Parts: sequence; C-alpha cells; structure tokens
Amino acid sequence: MSTERATPEELLRRIHAEEEAKEKEKKGKLCIFLGYAAGVGKTCAMLDAAHELLKEGVDLVSGYIEPHARPETSKREEGLEKVPPLLVPYKGIDLRELDLDAVLRRKPQLVLVDELAHTNAAGMRHRKRYEDIEEILDAGIDVYTTVNIQHLESLNDIVESITGIHVRERVPDKIFDSADQVKLVDIEPDILIERLKEGKIYKAVQAERALQNFFAKDKLIALREIALRRMADKVNRLAILEHIQNESGENGEYYQGEHIMTCISAAPSCKKVIRSASRMAYAFHAKFTALYVETTALQNAEPAVKKARDENIHLAEALGAKVVTVFGDDIAFQIAEYARVSSVTKLVLGRTNHRILLGQKKGTLTDQISEYMPELDIFIIPDMGNTGKKRYFLHTPKRYVSAKATESLYMDLLKETAALCMATGVGFLFRKLGFVDADIIMGYLFSILILSLYTTRRYIAVSAAVLSVFLFDWFFVYPYYSLTFYSGEYSVTFGIMLLFSIIISTVLSTGRRQARESAKIMYRTELLLENSRKMRRVENVKDLLMELSEKVLKLMNLSVVFYVRKDEKTTGPWLFPREGVSKEELGKTQDEKERAVVDWVMANKKRAGCCTHTLPDAKAMYLPVKTSEEIYGVMGIILEEKREIPSFEYGLLTAMLNEAALVFARIYLVQKEK
Repeated sequence: MSTERATPEELLRRIHAEEEAKEKEKKGKLCIFLGYAAGVGKTCAMLDAAHELLKEGVDLVSGYIEPHARPETSKREEGLEKVPPLLVPYKGIDLRELDLDAVLRRKPQLVLVDELAHTNAAGMRHRKRYEDIEEILDAGIDVYTTVNIQHLESLNDIVESITGIHVRERVPDKIFDSADQVKLVDIEPDILIERLKEGKIYKAVQAERALQNFFAKDKLIALREIALRRMADKVNRLAILEHIQNESGENGEYYQGEHIMTCISAAPSCKKVIRSASRMAYAFHAKFTALYVETTALQNAEPAVKKARDENIHLAEALGAKVVTVFGDDIAFQIAEYARVSSVTKLVLGRTNHRILLGQKKGTLTDQISEYMPELDIFIIPDMGNTGKKRYFLHTPKRYVSAKATESLYMDLLKETAALCMATGVGFLFRKLGFVDADIIMGYLFSILILSLYTTRRYIAVSAAVLSVFLFDWFFVYPYYSLTFYSGEYSVTFGIMLLFSIIISTVLSTGRRQARESAKIMYRTELLLENSRKMRRVENVKDLLMELSEKVLKLMNLSVVFYVRKDEKTTGPWLFPREGVSKEELGKTQDEKERAVVDWVMANKKRAGCCTHTLPDAKAMYLPVKTSEEIYGVMGIILEEKREIPSFEYGLLTAMLNEAALVFARIYLVQKEK
C-alpha cells in the first residue's frame, strides 16, 4: 500500500483550490450564448431558453436586451419581466444601459444581459458590461449573456487578419473560460447571408455594405471555423480537467508540465505576440507568464511609450498571464535567467531585426537567448514590420525621449565638455612643468573615469574617449594644432588610449546601472522586511494604520485615507496627508461620491476608483485590505495627477496590504479571545 505524503506545495495548492471552490459555490452561474457573427440567433436562443426556464418556475428577469428592432426578437421578449434600462444622457441623446443597481435590488435567480462585450457609457459604475456581469455573479445571481467569437481578446489579431476590421469591444478570455456553460448558436453562412439580404439583420444600405465587408462568405466561413474550434477546445479542456480531478481528487488549475513565457515591451507588435502566447498556453494547458524587463532606456522613456507598455501589461493580465518585472540592461540575459529559474519550457517572442547595442554580443535578441539557454524552445511571431507599419526598436528612438530625459542629456553633454576642457588644461600645465606624454594621457583617462561615474548615458563616456584621442593629438603631439603626427609610435599610443578609454567607460557605466538595479531590488526587499517586522509588533488597529500609511507615504509621497471594517460596520476615514497637504484639505476629498466607491470596494472586495475600470471619476484609487475570506478595510490613495500607479510600486502596495490583512485578522482574533 502506497503511503506517499503530499509535498507542502501540493498541500498548499489543494487548500487554495478548496478555497476557490467554496468561493465559486457562492457565486452565480454564467451561461454564454456564442455566435460567429451578428444575426446567427444568439439573443433569440437565449430568450427561448429563458421561456423554458420560466415554465419550470425559475425566477428570472430580462436585465437588458439590445433593441435590434427585429420582430422575432421583440416577440420573444413578451411575457418576461423586464428591468427598465437606465437612460444616460450623451450629446443630446439618451443611451440605454443596464441598470445594475436595479438588478441587484431585485435579486432574481437568473438575469438576461445581452451583449457581453459592450462598452458602457461614460459615468457608469463600470467601464465594460462584462464587469457589470461579474458583480451580478458575485451577488449570487445566475446570468445568461451573448457574445460573438470576434470579441474574445486572444483572437483579436486573427479576426482582424481575416476581416480587415479591428474589433474594439473585447472580452478577456478568462470570462469566457470561467463560464459554467457555453452554448454555440450556429447556422450555415448561406442562410445567414440570406437573412441579411432579407433585411432581418441590418437595414438595406447597411446590409449591402456588410455583404461587401464583414459578411463576405469566405470571411463568415473562417469565423465560423474559429468559433467551432474554440468551442471544441473548451469542451476538451473541461474533459481533461474532469479526468484529472477524478484521478487525483483535486480541484483548481491543472498543467501538463508546460510553462509558456512571452515578453512585454512597448512595441506595437507586442499585442500580437501576447495573444499568440495566450493561445499556445491554452492549447498546451500550460502555465502562462509574461516577463517585462525594465531597462535604463525605458525608465527614461516619454509617457506615451510607458502608456503603450502598460497597455500591453494589462492585456497580458486580461489573458490570464502572471506578469513579472525584472531589472537589467542585458535583456537577453534577464530573459534567459528567469526562464531557467522558473522552468519555462517554451518562449514566445516577436521577430526582431535590430542589433544589440554597443557593449553587448552581436546578433538578434533571439540569438543571444539561444546562447544563454540553448535547450529552450523559442517560437517567433512575425512582427508588424512585414505589414508595412513602422518597426519598433528596443533602443529608445529620439522621438521617445521625454523632456526630463532631454534635460538630463544636456547636463551630461555639459559635464563631458567641462571634463575634457579640464583634462586639456591640466595637460598644458603638465607640459609646462615638464611631464611626459603618458602623464597627460592619464589626465584624459581620469576624466573619462569621472564621466563614467557621474553621467547617465554610456555613450557620453565612449564619445569622450574618442574625443580625448583627437584632443591629445591636436594639442600635445608635434606638429601642434593638427591631426597629423610624424612618429609612428603614436598610432599605437592612440589605439591603446582609445581602447583602454572605451573599456573603462563601458565597465564603469555597466557597473553603475547594475548597482542601480540591485539597489531597486534591495529597496523592495528591505521595505517589505521592515514592514513585516513592524507589523508583527503591532497590537491595535491605530498603530497598524500608522505603520502602513508611513510606508505608503515613503514609497509614493501621496496622501492616504483608510476605512476600517469590523462586525459589518465601517469606520473612518483615517487621514494621512502627504507633505504640503493639511488634514482638512484631505478630509474634504472624502465626500459622498468617494464614500460610495469605498462602500462598493467593501462589498465586492475589488479595487475601484481613479485609474480603474470601476467608478473611474473618483479622486482616489481604493484598494481592499483582505484575505481570501474576509475584508478588513479599504485604503485610498489620492492620485492628484490622475496617473496610474507604476507596476513596481503597485506590486509593493499589494504585498503590504496582504501583510496588513493578516495583521488585522490577528488583532481581531486576540480581541475576541479577551
């Protein structure tokens, strides 16, 4: 009889899976009616299913049905209880939206919500309708909804290549994959085209245009094939999961030994690469990681580049990737090293034709990664350069440099000029005092060493090395004030001087960058360790909030507010203003609208507010302080410039809030025992 004991990792995974299963039991069930194009009959199929459930006595309501003005749809709505739509004024017209609060107040057993991928009007609680549906599911209400295959995030690039249309309204794959049931609504493309010609889908003029574009038969066939394949993949995935659960008695995620990784950049082609990696991870039932390597160039990039990078990070997260950030200028080494320690089996990259910058090995990024880790399978996705669009390079083009970086460049050039002038002046002094040429050369080498230590760009020191050779030749080699020289030994002197100068500048510049990167990692580690040590000593809520706010103020210099929950009661706000802001000024920000955001975060255990998709008009971003089972409070960070919190700082915040939640639980447990 086998008595193998489970490893700690397996036990932890089982506990986590059991907790997730319990949470899922509390939620409503999601059923998606999937189609491959408008007019296949998704809404009709959903309404027919609703009438069948109504006959069985199910308490259901029609939350929102898109008014297509189609007789067969309108007829099927008859006999269903309807939640009146919310009318949102927009540019002189009233937009119809799902009244989320009315649905939650009504709390039926099942609600029908058409158009899963819809983008809500400005001013609504959530930016996207699928977020409305998530909140309904969290309230324990079942949902029937509809979506077309082209709206799935991971398939966006494939659909665009087939139809030539960029679909803007997209749904994260995790919503589709987590659905309890998906029903494919399918008809033959010829029948769909006939319906279009009969005016059952669009009006005459619109229908004629659609036939020439999206509803061309070859495109419909391709879209239908994608829908059928995606549906088959989901069924196969569920079958494998059920088999594994039956074999091992475990719930939760499952993998078959594969770990797929892609890399994030600000490149336009990165979205295509991330989607390709996501589809591959889905097909291989693999872990999915997205790695972002932060370099010095990207730290100095302008906001537009950082925004593009952040969009790609959010895309990777929406597709279910675990996003990891590492720091270093040797991109290939960082990728290969992380892949090695994380047991990555497949790496998905975009095709890059650039060469690595001065000081690194020759070859493309792919070549270098292969040298570092030859056993790694690398898959190359063609980039957008092949479609006629402008390429993106890993080094930062001039147009991407921010005003701050430009100012820093001018300062570096000024330092270079001053250092070379001083070295030349010292050279004249040495010559007057009778020193030999080697002493003058040492003066130039010393200036290059200083530049390597006190400038932010490696090429400043390298260019100074080249200029120092010319300056030495011009001022100190006979004939003076010319670039010619009579003695052949000077050619060797110049060569050695140039080579030695470049080596010094490269080594010192690289060392400085690595020191900065190490300092950043060390800062994160020290901050978390210090936070953990102090949290362990905290014995009451007030001290806990003071410790936590002190760390946040130190990290970001932004005002912080706290709301604490105990025994279903919320107290606060606790105010911790940044320097230059009074408590009175901070208190004025916490009006009824802000309190409504706090209440939502308390109820839903999710972040909301400024720079999020939920209640984005708020003055602060509100983050829950919670464990998997309980929420203990909400922390609000006043984002005065309406800028999203950088990923490095956000990761630290998340770690500190997780620690704080455990301390809350300990404090309340001790108080209860007393």
